Amino acid sequence: MIGMPKLFTFSFSFFTYNNIMMKINEQYMLNALVLASQGYLATAPNPMVGAIIVKDKKVIGSGYHQSFGHNHAEVNAIEDCIAQGHSPADATMFVTLEPCCHFGKTPPCTDAIIKAKIKKVFVATIDNSSKVDGKGIQKLREHNIEVEVGLCQKQAQQLNAGFFKLNDTGKPLVILKWAQSLDAKLAWPIESANRWLTNQTARQHVHELRAKSGAIIVGIGTVLADNPMLNIRNTEYRNKILRAVIDSELQIPMDCQLVQTAKDWPFIIYTCETAIKAHSEKVQMLKDLNCQLVAIEKLNDHLSLEEILIDLGKRNVLQLIVEGGPTTLAAFYHANLADELMVYVAPIIIGSRGLALNFDFPTTATDIQTTDLATNTLYEIPLAL
Repeated sequence: MIGMPKLFTFSFSFFTYNNIMMKINEQYMLNALVLASQGYLATAPNPMVGAIIVKDKKVIGSGYHQSFGHNHAEVNAIEDCIAQGHSPADATMFVTLEPCCHFGKTPPCTDAIIKAKIKKVFVATIDNSSKVDGKGIQKLREHNIEVEVGLCQKQAQQLNAGFFKLNDTGKPLVILKWAQSLDAKLAWPIESANRWLTNQTARQHVHELRAKSGAIIVGIGTVLADNPMLNIRNTEYRNKILRAVIDSELQIPMDCQLVQTAKDWPFIIYTCETAIKAHSEKVQMLKDLNCQLVAIEKLNDHLSLEEILIDLGKRNVLQLIVEGGPTTLAAFYHANLADELMVYVAPIIIGSRGLALNFDFPTTATDIQTTDLATNTLYEIPLAL
């Protein structure tokens, strides 16, 4: 009995130390995730990755994957460490994704870690691509490098949700995006002189969302009604987002903005084989203007959205924004092909003559995030389908 308090005190101190170290390590990994996010406009189709090197409780090097085809985060962190006059030998690395172990546009990161004599590596999450998928971790362990997996795993997977989904399913992450009034109207009545529902802050946010995405798609109804450009404006970023339209009957006007800008911004028309054969002259004119036409199978008189997503996946699109009108939004939603809703809500009432949404919100939704955009509010609603 006399010895029990001492034993208890020792155990408490041991677990307290472990908890403190766990929180410190977690902070290192969270910092690496923040680093990783800095590459969000330039890494696709690669994932965003960050790495931090720690030695004697001090950060001695850090880096992130800055752009596709260039050094990965681990190599940049090691180079930063050496540039600062430190040795990475016997240090600990915190990296947000499993290091690659194959030759691609760059050599394997595992080789760089082994050569640098890193002692231990914390990996937030496994890279589920077929070329890695645990093999990077295995290689490090074969060279007597201690590896721990799972620190901040949820955050790491959320950061690269499109990358993980593409590897798992061959399809991009699908975001249904729209703006609406408080009474769930997507547009003013046709006779109204008003054009926008949302304010300038919200519209700029949309262009930033486009800059983070690989493709954007609308239905032919939106093209005929609004003649949209679907490019990236109101922001310093000018990524060449892939624009697409669902047009089963090949109704797209030759003089619309999407067609006329196809030489500057990539543009795909998803249609059917019957329409292509029936409009051979128009098809050639579209091709001459650099439009791409892709024949998609029809299901119940509609193009297969699943097949469209598979085609976009083959083009290494990680994230797709569906910006179409109510018919296109409802089609993706009812086909259970959407991963997230992004709804920009303006504090206005339009009334019964406004264009209404064709489906209800999910009966249940959790983890909804809200963002204030001046007088507007963005609701980000993940879907568990």
